[in-house]
Amino acid sequence: MQSPHEQNASVGVSAVAAVALTQGTQTEILPGGIRDSWTVIGSSMLVGTAALMILGIQPVLLGALTEEGRISETMLGQLATVEVLALAIGSAVGAYLLQKGKIAAKVALGSLLLAAMNAAIYAAHTPVLLFLTRGAAGLLEGYILGAAIVVITHSTSPDRLNGLFLALQTIPQAMLAYALPVSILPRVGADGGFAILAGIALVAAVAAFALTERHPPAAVKHATAGAVWTPAVLGILLGVALQNAAIGGAWNYAERIAVELHIAPDLVGTALAVSLMLQVVGAFAVAWFAWRLPFRLVTILGPLCQGTVIMLIATANSSSVYFGATAAFGLFWLALNPFQVRLLIDMEPSGRAVMPGTAVTLFGLSIGPFLSSFGVGPGNVRGAFLIAAGLMLLSSITFAVSMAAHRRSTRLP
Repeated sequence: MQSPHEQNASVGVSAVAAVALTQGTQTEILPGGIRDSWTVIGSSMLVGTAALMILGIQPVLLGALTEEGRISETMLGQLATVEVLALAIGSAVGAYLLQKGKIAAKVALGSLLLAAMNAAIYAAHTPVLLFLTRGAAGLLEGYILGAAIVVITHSTSPDRLNGLFLALQTIPQAMLAYALPVSILPRVGADGGFAILAGIALVAAVAAFALTERHPPAAVKHATAGAVWTPAVLGILLGVALQNAAIGGAWNYAERIAVELHIAPDLVGTALAVSLMLQVVGAFAVAWFAWRLPFRLVTILGPLCQGTVIMLIATANSSSVYFGATAAFGLFWLALNPFQVRLLIDMEPSGRAVMPGTAVTLFGLSIGPFLSSFGVGPGNVRGAFLIAAGLMLLSSITFAVSMAAHRRSTRLP
């Protein structure tokens, strides 16, 4: 049986569903874990929500910058890559540094600096300044995300808290994804959207003072050194990166293709909000009943289904097709992760191969917009979705080849 810390490897993804796949619905208590008050837990989740807010509304905000002529449609993907890649790096640094003491002061300072970087949008009038400020914002977002990571990881029930965080951090993303294009951006422009992020970061700075010092429980002081890094295991992780690259590439151009289709802003906002909420629905559907599906088959066929949905968005010729495909896109977003976790554990029973899950996922999400930007031309972003669909196909092939290689290796004497 894998340890609870290993179950918690994917902060920000479908941890509850992953646990359901690997152990049914039982929740284990982590020996030596910290029994935090709900004030500490709530504060860490609020800080984590502030850190991840950009992931849900990035297409809308960057789309607004494009609409205002501050970046090109090609730069949109590149700017998204810079911020999310910086977030991935910052999360690794933050999770490490925040265990070294003075967590409240460190998170408060990080949140204040994040507010400043978001407010810097008012002075960022050139692409260079935008890239610098959003890159810095990404590092700070990842850094303060470390607060949620260490509180959840060191708790007595990391799986349940991770699932709660998954649900709660999506709700404000969905609310803003609807409100921004419908009522906020038409009145105050892109600067106003980033100002809201600055305000959320200030709230996180206040919440940080409720955090308490963290000391890793002895039960979780282990690393990935004992993992068996076979080519098949590495191939599965590559497939996860490719799948998330496709997700990031398609998601960040979801607003721009709606503009090309002349879809009303309120419908675009609703579609993006529904897509975000369906991420949680898909994750908990797996935890509730879909975990019984054969995980190997789902891992191969899932990206093909996602690729089909992406192609529907690319070829949408009406608002109803766009709305339905965008909603379905969210449904698949988190739902496939638990099956991939199960597959990795099947290939590498120690469970340590699951540990890089967050880094691999964020890396994929970050490079996807950059790769998709090569398919973008002036006034035409459909090529971004074609590249994303191709990445999904490549992901499915990578999963299949890796599974075949694993089967061959296990048959050898």
